[in-house]
Amino acid sequence: MIWLLLVLAQSSPDPDLVARGEVVFAQSCATGYCHGSAGTAGRGPRLRGTGLSRDRILEATRDGIPRSAMPGWEGKLSGTDLSAVVEYVWSLAMDTREPPADESMPPGTGPAVFVGFDGPEHVSRGRDLFFDATREVRCGTCHEAGGRGIPVGPDLLALGDGLQASLVGKTRSRRSSHVLRARLADGQDFAALRVAQEEDRVQLYDLTTIPPVLRTFLSDEIQSLAEDGSWEHRTVSAEYGDDELRAIVDYLAWLNARKSE
Repeated sequence: MIWLLLVLAQSSPDPDLVARGEVVFAQSCATGYCHGSAGTAGRGPRLRGTGLSRDRILEATRDGIPRSAMPGWEGKLSGTDLSAVVEYVWSLAMDTREPPADESMPPGTGPAVFVGFDGPEHVSRGRDLFFDATREVRCGTCHEAGGRGIPVGPDLLALGDGLQASLVGKTRSRRSSHVLRARLADGQDFAALRVAQEEDRVQLYDLTTIPPVLRTFLSDEIQSLAEDGSWEHRTVSAEYGDDELRAIVDYLAWLNARKSE
């Protein structure tokens, strides 16, 4: 906290912190469903040229924004990296220029585009429930279906008819073979989904926030990655009743049948 106060006392961005903040931001914040590259809009709001104060950026970055997809990063980032991200975002907020063309987000990863629904009325309820924006946690937060949603978790249409028929039970079960427990060298410990792993780095979705946050680590920052037997899918599906889950299954089954036509 003393480090943050010292940063806030400065009247202009610290170039060294901005450089470090750009790296941390690219690893944890600039994703297709959060903030875009170089402060452009993703599914999260545009940051470049907003004129946000450093105090406001610090508050939102440290504590998150209640009832939104913005998580608090205190405890997830070191004090230095948190300060660096604040400094970088503040530098973006004061920059009214458009980002260079090569810093734009790739096609398909920008703001969500509304996808019309041409399906039958009897599956529309399940589709509405899957993407129900009134729920803090909904299926579309972690799964993609029918061209909408966020592909964090596995493709539900790939489960096949047999598994789809038992999806209600699966969402109430205790374990998921996909979820790992990540333990970092700095002591952080969280449930995660592995996105990619190379010789020198690992990409993980951190499941401690809604929506999950994509984070990138050097291999030597990861102490261990092992199956997490304690993670319960029912903690994120508790807002749905069994009849609602069955309606969602009907929607997925309809999508699956259409895919095979």
